[in-house]
Amino acid sequence: MPIQYSLRENHLTPDPNDFMASVTPTRTVEMEDIISRMIDRGSTVTKADILSVMEDFQKALEAFIEEGASIVLPFANYSTSIKGVFEGQDASFDSAKHQVAINVNPGKEIKALTKKRLSVQKQEATVPQPNLAIFTDFNTGEKNSIITPGGMGQILGHRLKFDPAVAEDGIYFVKDDNNETKVTVVGQNKPSVLMFMIPAELTSGDYTLEVRVKVGDNIRLGKLTNTLSVA
Repeated sequence: MPIQYSLRENHLTPDPNDFMASVTPTRTVEMEDIISRMIDRGSTVTKADILSVMEDFQKALEAFIEEGASIVLPFANYSTSIKGVFEGQDASFDSAKHQVAINVNPGKEIKALTKKRLSVQKQEATVPQPNLAIFTDFNTGEKNSIITPGGMGQILGHRLKFDPAVAEDGIYFVKDDNNETKVTVVGQNKPSVLMFMIPAELTSGDYTLEVRVKVGDNIRLGKLTNTLSVA
């Protein structure tokens, strides 16, 4: 599978046409996954044997690092360094001011991958948008289900805050016939929580709850995945 990347605006340069690549990991791999891949490739040793060898390998690696050795392996190079400022030639290591760091860099054979067989694939960049997680109707205490017109509502989520001065921004109840009603009374407007008065004019039916935030010329829209209903 190719390495997935998308392009994002580069704010480190003054040119608005400059973009930078952002790599999206296809998955997170842990030791169990590597061992399973080894077995899938036809390893003649068992999973238990591999785990035992890897544990012994790690202990040996740790011992060499503790001895201050520089370790050169095909897949990684390990070394140590000390961070912090020493005040004068006669200063000694002080754990309150200084810290030992372990440096890890790709080994020779892993570096060679970039020239051999790594491939990339461009993806469409994802745009951050409001993420609505939970709607609570305070009149009934119900979550992600009931709407009480004229009552109090709350949305919990991420990137919810909007600018009340922007006409397009805000909280909207969109009925199944696409008729939309904007919330006009908002008591709390924060990135993770919105508190507001549910419009009293909502009529019976099913609704989609939306939060809209205008960025530049674009509207970033987030929707609650659950359908809400007025009885």
